[in-house]
Formats: sequence, structure tokens, C-alpha cells
Amino acid sequence: MIYNFTPDKISRKPIYIQLYEYIRDEIESRNIKNSDKLPSIREASSSLKLSKTTVENAYFQLLTEGYLESIPRKGYFATDLKDYFSRKVVQKEDLLLDSMQIHAHDEINYINDNVHAGSLDLKIWKKLYNNVLTYSTDEVFSSGSHQGEYKLRYEVSKFVNSTRGAHTHPDQIVVGAGVQYLIGILAGVLKHSASTAAIEYPGYEKAKYIFDDYGFKTIDIPVSDNGINILALEQSNADIVYVSPSHQYPTGSLMPIQKRLQLLSWAENRKGYILEDDYDSLIRFESRPVPSLQGLDKNDRVIYLGSFSKILTPALRISYMILPLRLYDDYIRISNKYTQSSSKLEQLTLAQFIKEGHIDKHLRKIKRIYSKKRDLLKNYLESIWGDDIELISADSGLHTVVSLRSSSSAQEVVDIFKSKGLHISIINNQNQQFEISLSYSGIPFDELI
Repeated sequence: MIYNFTPDKISRKPIYIQLYEYIRDEIESRNIKNSDKLPSIREASSSLKLSKTTVENAYFQLLTEGYLESIPRKGYFATDLKDYFSRKVVQKEDLLLDSMQIHAHDEINYINDNVHAGSLDLKIWKKLYNNVLTYSTDEVFSSGSHQGEYKLRYEVSKFVNSTRGAHTHPDQIVVGAGVQYLIGILAGVLKHSASTAAIEYPGYEKAKYIFDDYGFKTIDIPVSDNGINILALEQSNADIVYVSPSHQYPTGSLMPIQKRLQLLSWAENRKGYILEDDYDSLIRFESRPVPSLQGLDKNDRVIYLGSFSKILTPALRISYMILPLRLYDDYIRISNKYTQSSSKLEQLTLAQFIKEGHIDKHLRKIKRIYSKKRDLLKNYLESIWGDDIELISADSGLHTVVSLRSSSSAQEVVDIFKSKGLHISIINNQNQQFEISLSYSGIPFDELI
């Protein structure tokens, strides 16, 4: 019973908690069995030399958690725990260790998937962030808009219209933490009017996963050196197609204007939608950025995705989606189901960053950095593989496509790059000739020299 309880008077833990834990453990270990009667508060207080308040507080906690029940004029009784604590269970410590080992094995931080360290001027960012905290106190202490802060949507609208030739209004823009989150919202908007999503292959698999999770039938559409196969798309009966026309991932291909117009015609004829992922198209070295599909669209059939993760830092989880006007009402009807996933403070800071022109200076800066890094990468790869390797797509974006001639297996090639901390995607492998997609934005200069 409870008479063996001895309080630890040196402990900083209150004595009533010590008594509560002692009785709880006795019940869980079945030393106190179902329906066993406990001493009254007065009796326990006298026997244990504790105040009645201490015993009462311990009993009250046990009653609250269901370990005891109080029967009027009869007393306190242990409840039936259905042998739960007597069952053999896997130790939590073992599970935790296994989990830690799994994560340590799976979660590899590839340096090339980052952006260039120091590319974002943190002094300016800190200043703008502090300005938000100092001069926007009403906004700091209020909840944010589920659609995204209007100040940011306004600046993004101006930015995309000027840099990507888009035609958009702030009300069409939805802000969220990553394009997967936004694709999830889009799937919710379209689920009653669309059932089949076509995805570029090879392409961004995480977009496919979202449509799969929302119950869409997904179809892989092959990609050639000038973009998605339009004939295969027409034959797929898809209602929406995901494309990255300005810098296809992972092939690096650029969709020419003729195919862009064919794709827009498909959307109008099918009464379907194009999901345009424009993730890093602003970074081009030898030519100007190609205008977006959204800007060419005359029939309100393009949904545009953009992100600041690639051009600023992946630590800033702010992406945006531009909805066609025809989907705006459908979005509004479901918008209250979703809370805003991006920090309001960071949204307001980013709005100021764009408004004051810092993003234009930043883009000029990173183009210089990545142009230099691309040239160093070429020399670095040639120093390892010599004439067996060649850059075949490197005019834009933060990843390049290389051709490698090697007698190694695909896994051996992956492991060679992995040993250098580099993540690659093998696009094609025929007759010992590999086409490899390689991100290089996060590789430090000193690793390439």
C-alpha cells in the first residue's frame, strides 16, 4: 500500500508530486490492484506524517488522471487499467536509438543543394527585419492572412510582372511555405473539376507525390530536349499538366515559343490547366530570362509557381502561386481550411526587401557568383574525368547537365559524387554514356579550386 512512501526532503520536487508519482507507479505495477481501497486523506496524513493538503493534492491529481475514483461515503479506490502496464512492450529508448540511426543515415546534407554562403546580405535582412519589429507593431501582434500578407503579394505581383512578363494582381497570389504546400491547396481547389494530372518525366517527383496523395491519377509524360511531349499529353486525357518550361528539371531544357503556344492551345482545347513551375528562371547567364507561360496565356489557363528559396536561401520558406482569375472564387471558398504556413514577420521583411530594390541588386550579385562557379565547376569536373565529361546545359539556373562516359555502374557513379558531398540525378544511361543533373549553387569556391 502507500505506507512505505518516504518523501525526499532534499528534492526540489513538491512532496505532493512525489506522493502522487509513488501511488501512480504502485497502481501501474499492480502492487495496488483494481478496486483496492486507499487510506482516507485523514488516515494517510496521520500515518505518513504529511499535511492533509499534501495528501489531498496528490489524490486530486490521481483522480484527475483516472488512477483513482472517489465513491461518496466509501472512499478512494484504484481503477481498472486493463492490464495495460503489465504487457511486454518495446523499450522507448530502443525505438529512439533506431530512429536516430535511421535519420542519421537518410538525411544527408549535400552541399551542392544549398545556395552560396554569403550571397544574401544578412546585414540588410536584419535591418529590415528589425524595422518590421520596430515600426509595424500592430502587424507583429496580429495573426496573418491565410492567403499571405497583402504587402508581400503586392510586391510579388509587381516583381513578377516586370521580370517574368506576367499579368497578375495581388488578389490572385497565394503565399505558402514551399511549392508542395501550394500544390496541395491547388489540388483542393481542383478536386471536384479535375481527376488526372500529367507530370513531366523525368521531373520534379515531389509534385507528383502531392497529386497522388490527393487522389489524382498521375501520368508521366516524357520530356525531350525542347520540353514535354505534346502528343503524349494530348493522348493522356489529363486535366492539368505540371511543367517547368523555362529551365526543366532535371534535364535543363528550355521550351521554345512554338511548343509553349502548342501547350497553351492544349489547355484551351482541353479546358484544362497548366501548372508552370518557374523555380529558377531568373538566373540566366548568356541570355535574358524567357517570358513566362503565364504572361503568354490569353485564356486564363496557367497557374504559376514561384519561390524565393533558390534565389535567396532555402531557409526562407516563402513560395507563391498565381491563380487564374477563373479559379479565384473556388479558392476563396476553401481558403479558410488552410492556415498560413509562412512566417508573417519574414513575409513583411521580404516585402520591404523587394520594395527597396534589394532583390534586383541581389539577382545581379548571384548571377556573377554562379557564372564564376559554373566555370570553376567545369574545370573541376574535367580535372577528375578529363575528356570523359562535358557540360551540355549550363546557360541558366542553379543546376547543370553533364555528359559522362564511364564503364562504372549507375550506383557507382552516384557513390563517387556522394563521396564528394554532391547530390546528382542520373537522367539517362545508355552504352556507358551518362546524362547527369548536378546542382552546384552550394558548392564553396574553395572546393572547386
